[in-house]
Amino acid sequence: MLKTITLKGEQKKVLFLPATNPIQIKGVAGSGKTTVSLYRAKHLLETQSNLFQEANIVIFTFNKTLVAYIEAILPYIYGGYQKESDELITMIPDGLNIQVINFHKWAYSFIGLQPGKTLGWSEQIRVIDNLKIRLDSNLSNILQKSSEFFLEEISWIKGKLISTKEEYLNIQRTGRGKTDRVTQDDKDRIWGLYLKYEEELSVRGKVDFDDYARISLKKIEDTPNWIPPYTHIIIDEAQDLNKAQILTISKLVSEETKCLTIIADAAQRIYKSGFNWMEVGLNVRGGRTVELKRNYRNSVHIARAALSLLSKEEDQSEFTKGMTARKGGEKPKVGYFKCYKEQLSYLNDELSKLYDDDQAMGTVVLHRTNEGISSIKNYLSSCGHIVESIKSKNSVNYGSDSVKLCTMSSIKGLEFNNVFILDLADDVIPFPPGFIDKDDEYHISTERRLLYTCLTRARNRLYLLCDQDNPSRYIKEIGADSYDIITMEDDNDFNEDDLPW
Repeated sequence: MLKTITLKGEQKKVLFLPATNPIQIKGVAGSGKTTVSLYRAKHLLETQSNLFQEANIVIFTFNKTLVAYIEAILPYIYGGYQKESDELITMIPDGLNIQVINFHKWAYSFIGLQPGKTLGWSEQIRVIDNLKIRLDSNLSNILQKSSEFFLEEISWIKGKLISTKEEYLNIQRTGRGKTDRVTQDDKDRIWGLYLKYEEELSVRGKVDFDDYARISLKKIEDTPNWIPPYTHIIIDEAQDLNKAQILTISKLVSEETKCLTIIADAAQRIYKSGFNWMEVGLNVRGGRTVELKRNYRNSVHIARAALSLLSKEEDQSEFTKGMTARKGGEKPKVGYFKCYKEQLSYLNDELSKLYDDDQAMGTVVLHRTNEGISSIKNYLSSCGHIVESIKSKNSVNYGSDSVKLCTMSSIKGLEFNNVFILDLADDVIPFPPGFIDKDDEYHISTERRLLYTCLTRARNRLYLLCDQDNPSRYIKEIGADSYDIITMEDDNDFNEDDLPW
């Protein structure tokens, strides 16, 4: 799967953008943003060092699995380019002093946290469960919401660096449709629970992951004569970072260069705590933004299916328009199955065919939840398949022909020849705990962009396996002319007329 990675067409001009002050690179899915980030880092390393200072370059990202993937493909970034030439210069330096790290790992080391001092997700949920029991739910219906909802709101509060109740009450919680959907009284109750949550953390002597940026910022502000450690910083998948994290990273770059290369695609923003340029104080206007519109990864059929899904987004103001994709390839396949067991059986059969046809290299199976991935892993292993789970703590051989398994939210930045997405039921995606109410447009939008991101991971083949009786609402949103329906030879009861539309 892994081979020499070179730049194409519009990607090359990114290398020669200014090496001072912030720049933004917006790119559609498949435009090679991660490849560009690596070559940009390499080019800066080779051109910005001098007798007085060696360039110190870091690539930040949010996703731990993307860090591992970048480290795997880094040895395949060869040579460089001349400004007026399209030819690759094949001179290979002896190693590249480029650090690739996800934000939380960097912050953990920077603030000197000890093992066991971070409250994990499941612990956070238990804390909030207990706090809700102690509060009088008769005073506000908001306390009937899931603990996942409160955890998301607490994360948003911390990511926005909101420090007072008045600030929280006055700030617009954008994205919840035409109104906030959370009343002032609701906000008052949420803030009360937030304070209780912070007290509980303090009693336990712990922090959560959203505290990392806040603590890092305070440490920087409290350090006399702070000296930023990096000369140039590249942020890949920047749309997934929040205000606090971006502000922290911006304080790590030299005042002499102020060189932040911010690479993002708003269409792939899959978290609800994003930022805007005004609130982080970065100016990327006036020719400091470059758009990459060529999709080198997806076939035109896969790109068309993904874009038809994305077209249902109400706010497309930050999206890069005018995507072009490569011709040819197969249409995505959509299958409707009577039960989850049938989906697994179909997956096994198709994987066997791919191996028989020598087409299995670079295959991934996705599910919305970790539990789903575990069940798929157990099933495929029992069928004799060699599988590898893509997790932050696992070493994954991307050059092997094993079947890779990954949650939908961890697939960001990766690409595969064949992508299977299982269990596309409406009580799986959109993820039920994320709703404020059944018409929560913000959550529906976030989950739609997550599925869009997953569709665009596929180079050659894309399979969407659904629940026949309860298919995800997003399947209906994909243009029917952009995919083929899987027909099951042993399923005589299947009839396209039985579909819910």
